[in-house]
Amino acid sequence: MDKLLPSAQTNYKFKNWAGIYSAQPQLYFQPSSIEEVVKIVNAARRIKKTIVTVGSGHSPSDMCVTKEWLMNLDKMDQVHSVVENKEQHYADVTVDAGMRIFKLSEHLHERGLAIQNLGSISDQSVGGIISTGTHGSSPHHGLISSQYVNLTIVNGRGEIVFLDSENHPEIFRAALLSLGKIGIIVRATIRAVPAFKIKSTQEVINFDTLLKQWDVIWTSSEFIRCWWYPYSEKCVLWRGSKTSDSVGTKARTSWWGSTLGRNVYELLLWVSVRIYPALTPLVEKFVFHRQFGKVETYGFGDVAVQSSIEGLNMDCLFSQFVDEWGCPLTNGPEVLRSLHDSIVKAAQNRDFFVHVPIEVRCSNTNLPDKIPDYSDRTELSNGAVFGNVLRPYLDASSCNSHYAPLSEVNNSQLTLYINATIYRPFGFNTPIHKWFTLFEKTMAAVGGRPHWAKNFLGSTDMAAGPTKAEHSYGDYEMRGMATKISEWYGDDLVEFQKIRREQDPENIFLANRDWAVKNGIVDINEVQ
Repeated sequence: MDKLLPSAQTNYKFKNWAGIYSAQPQLYFQPSSIEEVVKIVNAARRIKKTIVTVGSGHSPSDMCVTKEWLMNLDKMDQVHSVVENKEQHYADVTVDAGMRIFKLSEHLHERGLAIQNLGSISDQSVGGIISTGTHGSSPHHGLISSQYVNLTIVNGRGEIVFLDSENHPEIFRAALLSLGKIGIIVRATIRAVPAFKIKSTQEVINFDTLLKQWDVIWTSSEFIRCWWYPYSEKCVLWRGSKTSDSVGTKARTSWWGSTLGRNVYELLLWVSVRIYPALTPLVEKFVFHRQFGKVETYGFGDVAVQSSIEGLNMDCLFSQFVDEWGCPLTNGPEVLRSLHDSIVKAAQNRDFFVHVPIEVRCSNTNLPDKIPDYSDRTELSNGAVFGNVLRPYLDASSCNSHYAPLSEVNNSQLTLYINATIYRPFGFNTPIHKWFTLFEKTMAAVGGRPHWAKNFLGSTDMAAGPTKAEHSYGDYEMRGMATKISEWYGDDLVEFQKIRREQDPENIFLANRDWAVKNGIVDINEVQ
């Protein structure tokens, strides 16, 4: 093996960002070219090994854990071309799929360009950010994958396949949200826009205010997100728009952004997790008041002007479990009231406690029939400049209406995402099963679906493949959701499975088979 694959490393230990999961693969690879990737895939075929490709490991789930072969593309991080379309105010940037988003943003900034929309972080790789359905928070933008013009993959046959809206469009739909099961994304072209700054307003609002203003808040700005603090009965509403104003030199003050504040916060969490859970609501109230104050500021919050990256990214604080679901945004008030009542009742009964913030966001994943004409845009125009208009088969959003011009966007066209976060202070696990199970049942009841990369748990009566007695599962151990996933995705899942078998007939990319089986991505008969 050393002669065949001299770049292979042994004794490498993988650990995800949250530190929840780790594994020691048999071999670890960091190829520096597409040809090397092909060589590794063909070697895996010959000796019947499986491959997982991992980037930053920021997903808190165990979907990338493997004991066989693990690949990382950090050494494939070059920009190959930038083709500008000045008339329509965009540029198509072709890069290696291993490039991290923050590094791509730095390169684009030097060219006066920017990524159109981002999630909460920029540590992911170009290939990884789309592979589980990453989205931002905006009524005018959808999945990050809608910015991608094309992909190049190495499939399970060792073939290099170019994908776009005209070349193998069905495979393209599968690869735009592939869970790593179609092939290895090695190159991508992303549609960037002129660099922009974001002028944002951050307001402290009462929880009741959020519900009363629900119908107007979510279409009031191009970028928008809300952090909910249920024990304090408060929310923090952040709204941002493109601007030509100068970048402010004074950043927003952050109590937990200081060394002292951060350490105090994590220590308080540790005490509430390890010693006295009933302290949790008091910790939240104390920290909220230190960070944001006590006064409602709806309509006159503080204003900041930042680069697009600084505005759209956020501090994720500590190691954490995350269970995120999307549902129709119009169901939001019903969902939040139900969750609020459950959280309050659970705290009164000391049944479980939640951590904060609970992140509330939206996206518009509706797609036009074809790429629109962008000749009327300016550098500060709102909305997406699509790289493609193909919906990924495994898109978890609740898209249920037709694409509309920005001036006609309303709440019925938007997906609401709710992010339930539970911290692991100093690396110690916090119980999640009771809270996450209630959260999942509440979201599923209103047409919700889980984000693929997060810590959704499911139950034994939904899982496929072998299951255990309920008492044999660990608190945070995934049971599976195969039957619900089959119900939710229907024919799209069937088509995805068909394409997956065609592109990977020898199951090279079915490492972590248990995860794929219990969640219905593959049939158990495929892997026996």
